[in-house]
Amino acid sequence: GVGKSLVSMAVVDVLLTRGKTVVLVESDDSNPDVYKALNGLVQSVVLNLDDEDGYLSLCSVIESNPSAYVVVNTAARATKPISEHGGIVADTARELKRELVMLWAMNRQRDSVELLGDFLDGMDKEFTETHALINTYWGAPEKFMRFNNSKQKDRVTSVFSFPELNDMVSDKLNDKRFALSNAEAGMTIAERSVLSRFRKAANEALNKVL
Repeated sequence: GVGKSLVSMAVVDVLLTRGKTVVLVESDDSNPDVYKALNGLVQSVVLNLDDEDGYLSLCSVIESNPSAYVVVNTAARATKPISEHGGIVADTARELKRELVMLWAMNRQRDSVELLGDFLDGMDKEFTETHALINTYWGAPEKFMRFNNSKQKDRVTSVFSFPELNDMVSDKLNDKRFALSNAEAGMTIAERSVLSRFRKAANEALNKVL
């Protein structure tokens, strides 16, 4: 409920517009929306990251694709397994001289802040960077009072705002399993305009960390 799937799709979209090679790892195996939208556009794989075996498989994907950006869309249940097994990925990244960057999508609920704290407690030194992403679908940045007044805000590498996408356009993306880059063909003129503006705004936001 924080917008992880849309953020993952936007990250892939921005990288593709820059001519980068991208591999998508979808870890929400019960509802792999991002995989369904991007499979065929980029190399995509579904992995269950609930246990150590999944993290070994993820490391194999990273090692097998040394020149690619590996984008992992994590399931909502991922925080505890990341803390338990994410060190394997960190070790792999260090040995391969790869950066390991976390984009932590936020809503305004207490769980969002508390889970970020749990992640930072367990993995803060393992990741190269951790960026808190304020999803403005849930309101303007100043409305994120729980996060803004928390110690977690001072523990992350940076905080930046992610643009809102209109509900009608977002629903069409989900219903049709569109990627951001190929959705315009199935939309009205007005919807194409909204999507184009969102992609531009997402590009500008993600430019801070990519």
